[in-house]
Amino acid sequence: MYRMFGGKEPESAGYLQEPLTLREEFRCRRFGLGHPTPSDFLRSQWQTKPKSSIFLAYRWLLGGFFNAGLVTYIILYYRSGTVFIYLTNWGFILCGITSLTGAILVTAYHCKPESWNPPGCVVKTYWACYWTTLTIEYLIAITYWTAIYPDDRMPINPTRVSDFYNIFIHLLPPILFTVDHFIVAQPARLLHFVYPMIFGFSYGLFALTYYELGGLNYNGNSYIYTFLDFEKPTMVLVTVSMVTLAAVFLSALQYGVYRLRTFVARKRGKLL
Repeated sequence: MYRMFGGKEPESAGYLQEPLTLREEFRCRRFGLGHPTPSDFLRSQWQTKPKSSIFLAYRWLLGGFFNAGLVTYIILYYRSGTVFIYLTNWGFILCGITSLTGAILVTAYHCKPESWNPPGCVVKTYWACYWTTLTIEYLIAITYWTAIYPDDRMPINPTRVSDFYNIFIHLLPPILFTVDHFIVAQPARLLHFVYPMIFGFSYGLFALTYYELGGLNYNGNSYIYTFLDFEKPTMVLVTVSMVTLAAVFLSALQYGVYRLRTFVARKRGKLL
């Protein structure tokens, strides 16, 4: 309890990777993406040496898995470009970008001296993308399996995809990225819920623009999702409110995964 509420910075607690206290987590500067040890983004919490070939191979395995799935999915379900109008596919593209960036960063680290740190702007962008992916993929999965899947599974639905890709894009991302979140050494911040919210609002702005320009979904409807039908502004307002609250909650949930990881790491002597 003292660690959480005492108000000390992690450096003064003896571990650079010690989580911030809750008092510190709610300071305005924690909306930012600064971190004193960028090397935490280049290693696993559980490796014993500064560099790990196992973690490097894992990073490329994860990046290759998502990007191979992304490329084949876009080829198979391009559907006159409508593949790019759905939030699910925005999230899947972000999975590919985030996982590939992580693999490239770790590879660069392995080719450089141990003291090397990537450019600050790169680390900040990667951190924002990573946290957005963690949160948005849970939001997409929950929304899809509860609100969309009952109609989507109908054989007559023209937007239906194979069961393989259905699981690939709607179930595996939140599971695998949560596992990854428990493997990596990078920190988390409670106030970083703003980044998945920015992503969500950006998609909402795109959907509104698409609607105003007369864009249609693959079924020929003027809305992309039934719960995002701009001809029904009250329903859209309810949807946006619920999604915003869900993003904050899911972000806090992933922060809890981070606290659990550092707790276990401390007990096992893996907290630096």
